[in-house]
This record gives sequence, C-alpha cells and structure tokens, in this order.
Amino acid sequence: MSIKNNKFSKIFIIFTLFLLISAGITFVVYFINLKTAPKKFETAIKNITANTKLIDANTDHNQALDVSEYAKKQGLEIPEILINFDTHSDIYLNYPVIEHGEAGVENWINELIAKNPKLNEIYWVMPFEEANNSSLQTLFSEHNLKSVKNGIPLYGNCLDEKLDYFTFVFKPLYIKEFRQNFLIEPKSGQLNEYIENSLLNDIFFDKSKTYKKVKIITCTKQTLPDFKNRKVFLSIDADYVSNSGFDTAEDFKIVKTPEQVTKNFYSIFNTIDKKNIRPEVISLSLSPQYLPQEHHKHVQQIFNYIIKTAGMKDPISIYKRKYDTDPDYLKKKYGNTEN
Repeated sequence: MSIKNNKFSKIFIIFTLFLLISAGITFVVYFINLKTAPKKFETAIKNITANTKLIDANTDHNQALDVSEYAKKQGLEIPEILINFDTHSDIYLNYPVIEHGEAGVENWINELIAKNPKLNEIYWVMPFEEANNSSLQTLFSEHNLKSVKNGIPLYGNCLDEKLDYFTFVFKPLYIKEFRQNFLIEPKSGQLNEYIENSLLNDIFFDKSKTYKKVKIITCTKQTLPDFKNRKVFLSIDADYVSNSGFDTAEDFKIVKTPEQVTKNFYSIFNTIDKKNIRPEVISLSLSPQYLPQEHHKHVQQIFNYIIKTAGMKDPISIYKRKYDTDPDYLKKKYGNTEN
C-alpha cells in the first residue's frame, strides 16, 4: 500500500470514528431528553402554578371571558398584564365590539381590556414559524386606511408611515419585539392605535369621550421579557402549537405531528417558567376550528395533565360564550370589509 493510500485510510477511519461517536452522543442526548422532558414539564407546571388560583380548560377562545368573570366572582382581580400565546391577535381595530353583543373568538381581548380597568398591557406571543414567514412579514407594516375604517384584526398593523415593509424582514419578532400604543373606549371596546401628533387621532378619537391607554407588544418566545414579581393573566390557544390555517392571515398553516405538539407544550411551559411568569389565572383554549382535528383529543389530554399536575380542578362547566360554526359568520357579523 502506498503512503498516499495509507494516509487516506487513516483519515477515513478517523472520520468514520468521528461520525460514529457523534451519532452515539446525539442518540444519548436524545434519549436523555426523551426521558427527562416529561419530568421537566411537570416541574415547570408546578413552578408556574405555585400562585395560581384558577385554571380552566375551555373550547372556544372567547370563553376566556367566562374565565375572567368567574375569577372576579371568586374575589380575584384581573391584573394589568395579559400574555396570550396564539396564532391570532384576537384583537379588533376600529370596531365597537361590545355594542354588537358579546365578543367573538376574533376580538375577545377588546372586551377583556374594556371591562377590566387595570388591564393595560397585552403580550401577543406569536409562533416562531409565523413570525418568520416572509409572506406574513409585510402585514406587520400594514396601514391600509380603507380597511381600517371597516374594522380589521390587529396583525402588527401600524399606522405610522415611517414604518416600512422591510422592518420585520431585517428585524423579525424573534429578534426584536414590536411595541405599539393604543387607546380604547371602555363602553364600546373600540380600540385604535395612538401616534403622537398624528392627524388620524382626530378621526379615530372623539375628544368628548374618555379613553384608556393600552400597550400591545407583539413578540415570540424569544423576545418575551421577564415578568418576575408581576401579576399576569395567562391565556394559551392550542392553535399556537399546530394550526389548520382556517381564518388565519395569508392562510398561514403549520400542522405538526402529535410528538411535535407535545414538544411545543413542553417548550411553552419551559419558556413561561424561565420568564418567571406566575399567573393567578390561566385559560387553556382548544379552538377546534383552528387546531387540526387529529390533535383535539391529544391536546385535551395535555390540558387535563396540566390541571392535574397543578393539583387543581377545572371549575367551569357552563359557558355563556361559544363560537359560531357558520363559516360566513364574519361577513354576517361585520358585513363585507373588502369594500
């Protein structure tokens, strides 16, 4: 064998050994994580719920309003902060939500803000895949006044003309959170962005009415801040972990496997624990129209596990609110917003 071939053989053997060792280490790490993940999930749940007075697993996300009302009947005060893990903002702009009956799944947060005087800071925690979706990033600098006047979902929509379409391409939400200031009229739940010295303020806000200031921070798990010693209302929508794409901006769809759904819940609770979020009230929503059907039973089992691990019971069995299963309910309720 030539010196050249001998050298090649040694390199090949070393490379093969390196691959085998790397594969072995990867397998060991995977096996350890597989074994320890449930224990870490249990620990995170217990840490997070140490001060929790109420956990409720419900079907439709606007039933979080039933949870808040039940909490107040139990003597709990809805705090100044809402953290919402969700594919959707569940906030509507420029629409008098309460004047048209009870809020739906698309704008229940408007009613929550309006009916709870202390609540003035909303964190919408968006899935990483959604925040990193190039077709969605342009929506974060949307300022279509033609649409706003008819009422539109908050989707990072900004009326600030200085914000260009490339802002969230070069600084996506997992690198920098997006902060906005709003004013809400408590009697109607109508909410609009407030920008200093903007001519739009004279259009959106009636000087004869009283408004409440609201901060809305759109972020991801990576840019969610620390909440140590701060009181929080925590809401988790299951479509955060797997999304059917129904009624989502630009038809955003990301369907996970059951294993990935479980890992997503592990990750959510690990983040909540690390960010020192210790809510008094927790609402867990299935959102069956938005969560792929194959995950419904699995997610419900996870919800039950969370409540059981926290050493609590699900106290609410009857809800005033529900989702309208009519696929045309948005047009029926709000009219044609495209004109």
